[in-house]
Amino acid sequence: MKAQTYSQEVVNLHTHSFYCGHGSGQIREYAQAAVEHGLKVLGFTEHCPVPDSRWARTRMDYEQMPLYEQDVRDARQNTPLTVLTAYECDYLPQYQSYYEELKAKTDYLICSIHDLSFDMDREYSVFWNTLTKEDLALYTDLYCKALQSGLFLFGAHPDVFAYNYHVWDDEAKACSKAIIECAASSGVALEINSNGMRKRKVKTAQGERYAYPILPFWQLASEYPVTVVTNSDAHKPSEIWAGLDKVVSFSQEAGITLADYTLQNGVVSLGT
Repeated sequence: MKAQTYSQEVVNLHTHSFYCGHGSGQIREYAQAAVEHGLKVLGFTEHCPVPDSRWARTRMDYEQMPLYEQDVRDARQNTPLTVLTAYECDYLPQYQSYYEELKAKTDYLICSIHDLSFDMDREYSVFWNTLTKEDLALYTDLYCKALQSGLFLFGAHPDVFAYNYHVWDDEAKACSKAIIECAASSGVALEINSNGMRKRKVKTAQGERYAYPILPFWQLASEYPVTVVTNSDAHKPSEIWAGLDKVVSFSQEAGITLADYTLQNGVVSLGT
């Protein structure tokens, strides 16, 4: 099959549904919304459950995975879109082999870090807690390990720490630089995520800003040979490609050129 290249405007590879527990809408409703919006490629990336039920409050049950995957296959058969099956995986090294097995049977995986706790009985979410400098260092360490794992097509919302870390200080800059350099050296793309633009704005000493993405992070990224993508991170069908105009303007302001996608024989890759 001849390789097909798609611009960011017609691709969304970060999509959730009711399966994640904090989203709404059926898989087929997202596919229909994507068709109506003019998308050509749609990837579903439900938050990946793990066998020990860690992060259970924000994941589907482990036993639901076959149902989710079948729903995506059904959508693929009933739409003109190219529909891909994927997962968004919070990374911890002990799940490396599990994620490797999952990667072998899906179209791609993406990584993110939502929680900083190694205690299964206590989720320490970057969304629910004010982050300390120590938290920021742990976030960076986990994110870099994910990028270096060889598992992921791109890293989702790498600057999500800014949701609850409200200063651009030496620590934030150093951690951002470490993530960006790790992505560049590992050949893994990073994502400008428009979902953060839909959340409440953050008040800082310099004024209001998006929860994420944050401009200093991406201005720093523009200085490195890192591949950058953007996605809506939709949690309801109406968000299937919400905020594209804002993301394009944001990336231009940051000096970022967004990558194109190449699809060949069901395998998705990235290029500038």
